[in-house]
Amino acid sequence: MLELVNHDLKESEPRLAQLDQLQTDWMSGVQFFLNKDVTLANGHVLINDCPWALTAISQKQFWSDVDLSRFGDGTVDGILSVDISNWNAPGDLCCKNARDCSEAEIIAEVWEELKRHLNDSGEVHLKDHNVVCTYLADSCKHDHGSWTNHEPLLINTAGSWKHRPPAVTSIHNCFLASDYVRTNTDVATMEAANEAARRAVNGILDASGSTAERCRIYDHEEPIVFEPMKKIDRELFKRGYSHPLYDSGLQRADSFRNRKPFPWL
Repeated sequence: MLELVNHDLKESEPRLAQLDQLQTDWMSGVQFFLNKDVTLANGHVLINDCPWALTAISQKQFWSDVDLSRFGDGTVDGILSVDISNWNAPGDLCCKNARDCSEAEIIAEVWEELKRHLNDSGEVHLKDHNVVCTYLADSCKHDHGSWTNHEPLLINTAGSWKHRPPAVTSIHNCFLASDYVRTNTDVATMEAANEAARRAVNGILDASGSTAERCRIYDHEEPIVFEPMKKIDRELFKRGYSHPLYDSGLQRADSFRNRKPFPWL
């Protein structure tokens, strides 16, 4: 999008002028096409002690009406999609950052890490001979020994909201549907992109004078159990104290270094 927003667009819609202030990172992945479906979990698998910060999801369970045998050579029965969220850490096996690996090395490291973490319970879920083929996201391009990612992921940071445009812009025929758009979801996920698309569709219907039913926009609901902790945090912040987690050794950001220690620790 940064490459598309020129001076004229910024003049017509000033809220597009701050996109370069948003922080991004990489979260691109690999798909493993298997000849035997492996349902690892009813949802995402998060491998929290993997240096490349891998998350995975077995796809077939959510697409029960899709016959995978109709695709490719007919031998595929399952798809395992894996995200690499840290491209700047040495892998346990290849001992290189993902950015410094070849495509073959990335795929091999990811597969070996998956086997190490998912076959460690005594039951072997992933076997080498089950892999029909693999596919690294084509948003990642390897050229002259380095990688370029054409689909960086928005990283929510304090104050970034003011740099993000709405789905419906002041340009009569410009509507945005992506995870960096202002939404109630407010985090870079497919759900946020979906909400942005709903808002964009509603804007198109409004601009065209259509009487069609509008897409529903959902408010973001947080569990009420978090509210007391949020109130405590707000009060501590007003008094100049840092968040308790920053003083417990779990995390400490530069912006909190000059704040008073949490009084209860």
